[in-house]
Amino acid sequence: MDNYQEISIWGYQNADKNPDEEYLRRYKAPGTVHTGLKINPIFKGERSSKTFELFLVPIPEILSLDSAVNDNSKKILKLTSDLPGIASNQLFNNTLVSEILSTNEIEDVKTTSQEVEDAISNIDSKRQIRLQSFARMYFKIKNQEKPEIKTLDDIRNIYDYLLKGEISEDKLPDGKLFRNSYARIGNEIKTVHLPKTHENEFLPDLLEWIRFINSNQLSLFKAFIAHYYFEYIHPFNDGNGRAGRYIACVYLGYKFDPLTAIIFSSEINNNRKDYYKAFVDVENPKNYGEITFFVDRMLKILVKGQNKLIKDLSDKKDLLGYGQAKIEKKYGDLEADCLFLYYQAFLFNDSGFGIEDRELKKYISAPKTGVRRCIDKLTSEGRLKITKKSPITRKLTSDFVDELINY
Repeated sequence: MDNYQEISIWGYQNADKNPDEEYLRRYKAPGTVHTGLKINPIFKGERSSKTFELFLVPIPEILSLDSAVNDNSKKILKLTSDLPGIASNQLFNNTLVSEILSTNEIEDVKTTSQEVEDAISNIDSKRQIRLQSFARMYFKIKNQEKPEIKTLDDIRNIYDYLLKGEISEDKLPDGKLFRNSYARIGNEIKTVHLPKTHENEFLPDLLEWIRFINSNQLSLFKAFIAHYYFEYIHPFNDGNGRAGRYIACVYLGYKFDPLTAIIFSSEINNNRKDYYKAFVDVENPKNYGEITFFVDRMLKILVKGQNKLIKDLSDKKDLLGYGQAKIEKKYGDLEADCLFLYYQAFLFNDSGFGIEDRELKKYISAPKTGVRRCIDKLTSEGRLKITKKSPITRKLTSDFVDELINY
């Protein structure tokens, strides 16, 4: 992208040329994508009366990054397709813990890994647990459920269920469905964004957003442009970031593999400066509504996360085969079967609780009483430890893992 720059930068480097003409050249170029989504840029802390349509120029770097996301997703699917069941489930759970922690941390919402793990392990429980509905919503991504947002009520329903119990009473929507009061994004010194104040002012924008996300164009680009515009509208008093990132993940998960979708917030959290700058730059009036560079930055963040995941998966698959061979060499059939299940859980989710006793019957065909005697014996010998009593859950001890991997 060395030769293609934001119009605001281009203007400084080409002082003898008219930036309006450069804008029109880009906007009217063959292949330019016109979204129909309108913004009022921020100028000196105030929302400008000027209106620009968001547009994207499909420059070679963006097309290359788009291709990289597709190729990486195929690699991830290949790496995960032949993982044993426990390993696959624990990998998803571990990735989801990082995603939920990260999307909350971005908003300075205090959450512990144990709270998230509790929510995931009790996803089917009738007991009300913090973040339980949050976890349930993300499991829709695992199942690659097609996103259905056709009406304004659909947006509110997603918000209510996703953030159940997470929004303080004074920050709940004060309009018919959405925010109906002043909002300002920024710090004590600088205003980054001033969304429209009243619900009836931004409802037309939300309806345009719904039209856009249900269009058949733009593929991956659509998810990121829609993510920007949702945050631009800022329809809620609190929770916009979490709701917006979840919706983006749903669309990514439907198009690609589930893990590519749920690494998004984790990688954003690692690249917060770039993430926030991408939003600010779109609203610079000197950029005329061009969203090319926002999409470019989001693609780079996603590809970086995919590359980390692919490296981690490759390393763990090697360790999986290595550990299985050592277990099978040293232990009898039933003990080896049990230990290999717990080894999978530890390897792909070392911070998790492990495996519930009642889950073992899904993977081991031996009589239930025999399995129970076996895991009780392994526990008494210090190879397993109980991490939860209701339901009883166990995992490998760190001493056994050290012995297995290092010797």
